[in-house]
Amino acid sequence: MNTVEIEATNECNTRCLHCPHETITRPKGKMTWDTFQVVADKVLAYGKTQAIDFAGMGEPTLNPNLPRFIEYFKGKIPTLITTNVSALTPKNIEKLIEAGLGTMIVSFNGADAATYELMMGGLSFERADKYLADLVQRAKGRMNVVANVSVTRQTRGKLNDIRRYLNDMGVEKISFSLCHNRGGHLKGDGICDTPIPPASIKRCDIFDYTLFVAWTGEALACCHDLDGVGRIGNLLTDPLEEIVRYKEGLRGRGAIFPMCASCNDLYRFSGEAQIAGKPVGEWVYALHANQSELAGMYIDALRQRDALVQAYEAQAQQSRAEAEQYRQQLAEAQSRLRTLEQRAQRAESLVSAYEQGRFMRLMRALKRAARQTNGRIVER
Repeated sequence: MNTVEIEATNECNTRCLHCPHETITRPKGKMTWDTFQVVADKVLAYGKTQAIDFAGMGEPTLNPNLPRFIEYFKGKIPTLITTNVSALTPKNIEKLIEAGLGTMIVSFNGADAATYELMMGGLSFERADKYLADLVQRAKGRMNVVANVSVTRQTRGKLNDIRRYLNDMGVEKISFSLCHNRGGHLKGDGICDTPIPPASIKRCDIFDYTLFVAWTGEALACCHDLDGVGRIGNLLTDPLEEIVRYKEGLRGRGAIFPMCASCNDLYRFSGEAQIAGKPVGEWVYALHANQSELAGMYIDALRQRDALVQAYEAQAQQSRAEAEQYRQQLAEAQSRLRTLEQRAQRAESLVSAYEQGRFMRLMRALKRAARQTNGRIVER
């Protein structure tokens, strides 16, 4: 368990085009200080967590306790949040920085008002532009700022413009995330047409390496569990070690929860963090931003990987054929051995019979000799 994702709230102040927030059926609310303290104390006592991510299905800055939550981990575990920027007033930015926030990930999906406001559910582009500029200036040397861009059908033709805009704003680290359907909750392909991985692929690095804690203290399968059906424990009542052991027992079993079967989140495979030495986000960007040279490099790397897989499969098939040949040869040898053993047994039987016959003939000869000897004695 590398990361604990804490849902400060699952309430949100916007309706982003690529987020099915309105389909949430589990209760909505904000994590209280008492609930947080129980969760945080168990995480700290566990001692193996590498990062705390305040994210989930809501806008974390809507919880007034967020700076206090972050400060609780200060100097102990690195913290990060994912935000839509809408609440990042100068005062709020300073509170988060002073609390010790390590990284702020801003969801920013447009370089112009039309695209941004379409993607971000009507949030003001003018206001976001102002808040982002102020954030970058205040964060210099004090906090990392990373932008996350969702690659949808609406944005993938504008990725170059978005990257240029963010770079000009002073944001150097940008992650391009291929859109996904949040465990099947975002319907249709008008926004996201990312294919669903084959059911035979059971891997999910999200479940394997991240523990998602809802605002209620419940441990759910992941943040895509909008219905609360993937409950694996409750940190208010269960030992964290017990929840982790339960998760470990479920690893590699595939679509074990209802939303898993429809999940097309690329970060199911986030353990493959590098392709040709570059982050997966750069690969996504290259494929959708007409960066033919860079995309070609990634595709070549994938083809090389595929060629290696095919070579290994060919070797395995050859080995299986050789093994089958050896099994056939062994079966033939065993058959010949059984035939020889049967012949030997027959020969032993014949020898035994022959020896028994010789013994009987000898006994008869001895008896005749004895009778003849007795007859001569009588005549005398």
